[in-house]
Order: sequence, then C-alpha cells, then structure tokens
Amino acid sequence: MKRILLVGFGLLIGGFSAAAQQATNIPPQADRVLRAACQYLAETPFFGFTAEVWREHTTESGEKIQFTRMVDFQVKRPNRLHADIRSTHSEREFWYNGSSLTILDGKLNLFSTAPMPGSIDATLDSARDQFGIDLPLIDLALSDPYKNAVAKIQTGRYFGLALVLGVECHHLAFTQENVDWQVWIQDGPQPLIRKFVITHKNEDGAPEFTALITGWNLNDRIAESTFVFQAPPDAAKIEMRKNGNERTANEGGKPATASVTPNQR
Repeated sequence: MKRILLVGFGLLIGGFSAAAQQATNIPPQADRVLRAACQYLAETPFFGFTAEVWREHTTESGEKIQFTRMVDFQVKRPNRLHADIRSTHSEREFWYNGSSLTILDGKLNLFSTAPMPGSIDATLDSARDQFGIDLPLIDLALSDPYKNAVAKIQTGRYFGLALVLGVECHHLAFTQENVDWQVWIQDGPQPLIRKFVITHKNEDGAPEFTALITGWNLNDRIAESTFVFQAPPDAAKIEMRKNGNERTANEGGKPATASVTPNQR
C-alpha cells in the first residue's frame, strides 16, 4: 500500500519495511499512543465519524485564506465505505459497496460508477491511481493505519495531555521531509483520533491542513443501504475519467463525457 493518512495524513506515504525502520525515531510514549489509536481503528468492524476540515491557501501576496469542508464517513470492514463531503460550493458523495465505487456531484446532479477491487485498501489505491481520487481522512479506514503513519517519520515528540473540544487528548508531533504533522488522540480506553494539523513546510507560506473530528459513532450498526447508491431524480450518468480530469455539460445542455472525481487537496 502506498497511501497516506489524510489528504493530509495523505502525505505520509510508505511501506511496511520503511515503517519498521522509521518507528525507532519515535519516542516510546508517542509510539505507544499512536500505535494504540491505529490498532483500535483497525480492529473496529464498523464506525462512523464527522469532521470539519480546513485547508489554507497562500495567495501571491502572502495572504493566507482558509477553505472549509464538512466530512461525514461510514466504514464497514472489510469492503464497505460511504463518504459525504460538502462545502458552500461543492457537494460530493461516495459509495463503495465491495465491487464498485460511485461518485455523485450533488450540485451538477451527475454521477459516475467504476468497478473496484474487493477490499477498502485495494479500492483506495485503485481509485487514487486510476482517477486521482484522494479524500480527506480516508486513511483512517485502512486495515493498518499505523504502518502508513510512521513510514516517513524523521522525528517525533510527545507533549502530554491537552483538551480538544473538552476531551482530554495526548498531543503528538512528527516531522517528515516535506511536512510536519500533529495529532491529538483521546486519553482512556477508546484512543480515538480527535484532531490533525499538517504543515506543508516546503510550500510557499507553509499552509496548513486542519481536521477536527467532531463526533465518532462506534455503537450503531450501519445499515447495508448506507453503501448502496440510489440515483436522485433526473441525475445523469457520466464516465469516470482517468486521472481526475473534469469536464462539465456541453453547450447544448446534454451531459458531456465527464468526471465527478474531486480535487480535495
């Protein structure tokens, strides 16, 4: 797997052998907390979470502007996933049912479907490699988040406990070649991830990606219908184009060949 832990955690690319080697650079306390959080998610058969995410953009004048999206995920291991990602200007929804991935652009009322492998891990790789699909926080759904998280770490630090939305969390920080990232992990028997901050330190202005996970649901069984796409009235089916290229409807008003794959970065 060559995945990442965000669109963000989406930057932490690596394999298992690299992970085993780099983990020695993490202080034992930080490694223990991070490993526990990743293992807890990996062993959870179904879960949902909601999050608010911000991505900074640095203008040519050096001004930093934040853009916000709301994210809602449901995961059922090993091969079910649903995601709803919304902002003021964009509505994208994703269904993976174990054999295909469907994407709906709610603003344009267009949808695309493509065949996919039989697991979440393989589907995320295939969707990214074929169509350029890379969703915020998607790596929390992987079967082994830990090996991807630590693969490229150069240094790590543990800063003790801090509050996130009133929840006491362990605060960890890590450095890599191109990014620095922080994660806040809930203290106690449920080591849930509550917050991420990723700094793109080699980009102009060092813009940040921030994700605040506002709610987790690990108790309610997720209905199978959650992962089944039902086309809205008058929705048009279009081709899912390779490499995330997008086109809109043509001037004649009929849907042209297009893609509803999102640029989430």
